[in-house]
Amino acid sequence: MQELEMVGRKPRFSEHEKLSMLLRMQNGENVSRLADELGIHRQRLYAWREQLRTCGNLMPSRPGRPKKRPPEAPPDRQALAAGFALSAEQRRADALAKARRRIVELERKIGQQQVELDFFQEALRHVRGNQQQKDAPGGAASSRSFKK
Repeated sequence: MQELEMVGRKPRFSEHEKLSMLLRMQNGENVSRLADELGIHRQRLYAWREQLRTCGNLMPSRPGRPKKRPPEAPPDRQALAAGFALSAEQRRADALAKARRRIVELERKIGQQQVELDFFQEALRHVRGNQQQKDAPGGAASSRSFKK
């Protein structure tokens, strides 16, 4: 890889270097540590991953003369892109699992609200019961009468 001690300039990486970084990322290496090691923001790694998913390559989209390819063969671009790309079935399964988790969360919330509602209904019955006893003939007065 390149020397990262450039002052004032962002490090530039070849497509081969980017692919090997993404391969490390795919193999479970900590993305923040990898980005720190390379002297880039971790969002750059995610942007490269997304570009590989959508475009199938990591070549810059800027116009101009193409760069020479490195002499060593880069990792298999298609296999790496396929590893990052989720199949439609996987996306559906993920969406279904997420929806089920949300349903469980909402059912739990409904249960909590029902407990609270029962509590307040019982408290209201208790308060109304006390008021009816005071209003009944012979019931306790709300305040003492003032007599001289």
